[in-house]
Amino acid sequence: MPVYASAFKEARPPVAVIGAGAMAHALALRLVNKGYPLRAVLSQTKAHAEEVARAAGAAVASDDFSRLPKDVRLVVIAVSDSALADVAELLTGVAHLWKETVVVHTSGVLSAEALEPLATEGAATASFHPLQTITRSAGQDALDQAYAGIEGDDRAVAAGIELAVGLGMRYIVLSGDAKARYHLGATMASNFFVTLMGIVQEVLVSLDIDRDDGFAMMEPLLRGTLDNLEMTSPEEALTGPVVRGDLDTLRMHGQALRQHLPQLIPAYAALTVETVRLAVRSGKLDPNRAEDVLSLMQRLVTTPLPATPAPINN
Repeated sequence: MPVYASAFKEARPPVAVIGAGAMAHALALRLVNKGYPLRAVLSQTKAHAEEVARAAGAAVASDDFSRLPKDVRLVVIAVSDSALADVAELLTGVAHLWKETVVVHTSGVLSAEALEPLATEGAATASFHPLQTITRSAGQDALDQAYAGIEGDDRAVAAGIELAVGLGMRYIVLSGDAKARYHLGATMASNFFVTLMGIVQEVLVSLDIDRDDGFAMMEPLLRGTLDNLEMTSPEEALTGPVVRGDLDTLRMHGQALRQHLPQLIPAYAALTVETVRLAVRSGKLDPNRAEDVLSLMQRLVTTPLPATPAPINN
């Protein structure tokens, strides 16, 4: 990894946060908690800016971006991806020492190019994406030891690294063309896991097991799986009927789905196909047996469901 020169004269430069959502709220609190002088919270909705500023103790809270304090040397933009271009353009109209300022945004998928209008003004620009699910209830503590994906020009990357360390986070430096794949991995790990748990809940509800009891049942299994993944690779951690090539069990799964949860057949089949790939890659599943499993999944998806009998009108 390249060695980056320090980006700031001060270890904790004066900061402004732009945005007032969950991420902006968590970062504002974290900045103050870690000794950064938070000068302002700016948002396109004044009441929201005031709420975050009040919680973090920032002196300035406004929807007027021209109130960006003159001494701010780090601007953190934590807004939605769709709003980022507008915010960057609005900031170019603010009289500020942009050549002495680092501006970062927190988008996971967009690169530093989203801040090109400010780069043209002389600002050092980067993306600084906290790789963590942030909610109002979780707050700043969720940032402990979380990774930040950092990408941008050298000076801004140096600032991003210093910011990550200062906030008690870890970091990875990315190239601009890697951002979409980086964010894809994060989305699949977090969002798709939540979706998968929703599917599991749907299966358990069909057995009249409520959400709380279902989660209590699955939690030890999930934690055991995560522990296994922490100690070894996905290939080594994989267990279950697919890796064993257990066609009888997989047929019973398919029958249960067709009878009780036909809407989940495509998801089950798709996940099984990906599990087959992992199992073959691990060397645990014979390729010929893998073909049998894939054929079974194809039949499960393509075989028409039995017609639902029409209600009899008396």
